[in-house]
Amino acid sequence: MPPLGDRRTYLPRVVAPRWVVFADFDETYLAHDGSPERRRDRRSLEQLLLEEASALGLVFGWVADGPIDVVAATVGTHGLRVVPHFIASSWGAELDFFSREEGRRPVAEWDARVAQSGFSRARVAAALDDLLRRGIPLVRREQAGRRIDSYMFQPSGRGRSPEIPSTLHKVAERHGIGVHVYPCHPALGEPEGTYDVDFVPRGVGKRQVVDFVLDRLGIPRARAMSFGDDVGDVDMLSAVEHGYLVDNATDDARRRFSRTAGASYARGILDVIERRIERIRL
Repeated sequence: MPPLGDRRTYLPRVVAPRWVVFADFDETYLAHDGSPERRRDRRSLEQLLLEEASALGLVFGWVADGPIDVVAATVGTHGLRVVPHFIASSWGAELDFFSREEGRRPVAEWDARVAQSGFSRARVAAALDDLLRRGIPLVRREQAGRRIDSYMFQPSGRGRSPEIPSTLHKVAERHGIGVHVYPCHPALGEPEGTYDVDFVPRGVGKRQVVDFVLDRLGIPRARAMSFGDDVGDVDMLSAVEHGYLVDNATDDARRRFSRTAGASYARGILDVIERRIERIRL
C-alpha cells in the first residue's frame, strides 16, 4: 500500500514543468496547532494547486526532516487529503514522486546515489559510542527510518553549547555518515534548549535534493521557490532564487535568512505562489 494510503486526492500530472515549489512540511506547509484558520489556508493552497498546477507547469513537493512513515502518520493524524507531486523525506535521503496513475514512484537514480554513501546502523552505533566517550550522550527519538536515525541531546547546565554541533559533525564524518544538528522546535512540543540530531547518509540534505530535482526536471533556479520555518531549511531557501521563510519562522532562522513570505504557514506559501502566477499571466 502507498505510505499515504489510497483514499487521497493526487495533484494533476504536469506534462511540461516550468516551476518547482519546495515546501518544508512540519510548521511550514502543515500547522500542527490544527486551528480552523490554518486548515482553511491549507485548503485554499490545495485548491489552487489542484486547479492551476497543470496549466502553469507547477510541480509542488514537501521536503521533510523525518522519514516517510512519520510523514504518512502525520498526514493521517491531521486528515490531509491532497498528495503533492513529490515528497523528499529523511532530509532528502528518500525521494518519491506520486500520481494517481502510478501511485508512489521512488527515484531509482537518487536511491542509487544515496546507497553509495554506505549508511548503516553499525556506523551510527559506532558514532554513538564515540560521542558517549566524549561526554555527549544522545537519547533515541521514535522516528528512525530506512535512511535516518534520530536522537536528541540535552546539554548540561543552562542554554545550548555552541561547540556541540561542530563535535557531532566531526564524529559523524569520522564514521562515514552525515548528521543534521539543529535546535529542537518548541512549536512541535520539543523541549527548549535541546538539539535534534539526525544521522543520515553522507551528502544528503535539503539543498542536495533541491539541486537534484531541478536538474532532473530541467528547471533553472530562477523558476524555483522554496519555503521553510527553521534553521534546517536555510540551505534549501538559499538554493533557489525565490526562497522564503514563512512568518511563523523561528528567531534562529530569521537571524540567518531575511526574506519572508508576508504570512504564516500555508497562507505564506499561497500568497507567494499567487504573486508569481499573476506575473506569469501578465
